[in-house]
Amino acid sequence: STFRADSIASADSLSLLKKSSLDAPAFTAAKDSIIEDFSDGKRLIYYYGDVSVTYGNMKLTADYMEYDLNTGILYARGTKDENGVAKGQPVMQQGGKSYSMEEVRYNFNTQKARVTNMLTQEQDGILHGKNIKMLPDKSINITKGRYTVCDCDEPHYYLHLSAAKVMTQPSQKTVFGPAWPVVEGVPMFPVVLPFGFIPKRPDRATGILFPTFGEEASRGFYLRDAGLY
Repeated sequence: STFRADSIASADSLSLLKKSSLDAPAFTAAKDSIIEDFSDGKRLIYYYGDVSVTYGNMKLTADYMEYDLNTGILYARGTKDENGVAKGQPVMQQGGKSYSMEEVRYNFNTQKARVTNMLTQEQDGILHGKNIKMLPDKSINITKGRYTVCDCDEPHYYLHLSAAKVMTQPSQKTVFGPAWPVVEGVPMFPVVLPFGFIPKRPDRATGILFPTFGEEASRGFYLRDAGLY
């Protein structure tokens, strides 16, 4: 069944949301429970167990969510089982891409989000981010990022990105500020790139390819061929 946050009988939906139900976030019924707290001026809804919400072309799933109707802010995170293992961590799907994260705060009014520890596929590699801001134009600002083709939880090699921006319009590309390669946890100083971009990966050739760096006068440094690509 589908539960809409603007259809709660105990709260006047029209005065709370000031928007039509077509524009309001739509929640699925939580597996365990839904708790409403409208005391002392609060307008909070808590969802426990395998819940999802859709808003436009965005869909977010998590094991726990809380929604503040006063601010339009949704908070989502996973939970831990009896053994202390995390489960149901947030996964956001938007624009044909999927983003796994530790926790997220999403503002439905501004369509901005703050994300902690995000993981997503970028070109043919994996992009990690520690602190992330997702903006209304669908761009993503990242600090303390890593880009790698190693799919281990702790990659053996990656490019440390002090700051990066993923842009999706008019076409998708990722640009980054100061960055350096890290192999087996060891920074490869003094190899530091002042800036660069991650281009679309070309068709691979046969044989062994070694990681190299490229340079274009108009676009700066970029990664190519295997390895840290």
